[in-house]
Amino acid sequence: MVVRTESLFPRYLFLKSDPGLQSLEPVRSTRGVSGIVRFGGWPAVVPPRVIEAIVDRIDQDDGFVKLRSPDLIRGATVRINEGPFCGFDAIFESEIGTDRVALLLNMLGHERRVIVEREALGQRI
Repeated sequence: MVVRTESLFPRYLFLKSDPGLQSLEPVRSTRGVSGIVRFGGWPAVVPPRVIEAIVDRIDQDDGFVKLRSPDLIRGATVRINEGPFCGFDAIFESEIGTDRVALLLNMLGHERRVIVEREALGQRI
């Protein structure tokens, strides 16, 4: 796994405007803007809850948006990359809140349910 910094939405600019009251022509002529995303001739609208969800994930220390690991499917095999079970493969069982997950780990021939931090998970296998 490699950690790298990338734009969340490369070449996109989100702006709050009312096209009925204000022309978007100055935006279209702004250097670096290639166009406005439209649906049926109207500028695309991003629901406020989506913007709020992105803003809620902004790290206060570095200003980056922190992404969660990809959504996990019950029964998927995952690798644990941190903590006392580092290096073990386990079966994803369920999410426990937003920061932890329940996994089934085969130990000594028996499946045991363990709870780990979501960030401790690596790749899906």
